[in-house]
Amino acid sequence: MDSGEAIGGGKKGTVSQMHRTDTGWSAPETFIKRNYGLYDFMPTRSGNMYAASNIKGSISDYSIYDICLIPASGEDTVAQTLGPPLNTPGFDGDFFVAADESFMVISANETKDYECELHISFRKADKTWTKPVSLGPLINDGVAHRWGEYVTPDNKFLFYSKGTSEKDCHIYWVRFDKLLEELREKVKK
Repeated sequence: MDSGEAIGGGKKGTVSQMHRTDTGWSAPETFIKRNYGLYDFMPTRSGNMYAASNIKGSISDYSIYDICLIPASGEDTVAQTLGPPLNTPGFDGDFFVAADESFMVISANETKDYECELHISFRKADKTWTKPVSLGPLINDGVAHRWGEYVTPDNKFLFYSKGTSEKDCHIYWVRFDKLLEELREKVKK
């Protein structure tokens, strides 16, 4: 994907794509369509795509969504769950994967009411993922729903939404590059 494309969606298994034109953006067109749900769809530089999906159940049953990989390929591919340690028995769907696939920020320890913490996992040389570790008490500062994780391309800033009800939801913007390196070193030990 280049800066002249926008890919998003995933509702009911369809992801749309738009192209930048001289006057704005083209109309959305189907980029990928599956008979299973695709949530938080994220393409990477390698051509791999990540999404939360319920490949084993009903599109509308969000309680069984897992973080999945749709491998880069010239042929039709099927989402593959990333399994443990990233996925748990409940909903695992709010995440951000770096464009180079070196790390993933996930909503972890999620309750049935969607309260959770933000954790990070790093991809190992064998392409498996480390056990997620907490982003720490300044970000995980009490019971709340945290979602919409996004890290800027230069890894300097993390954005996420946090709230305990519809009335107190806010978008947070925090310096992330130093924390990212500290956590990367912590996981190596």
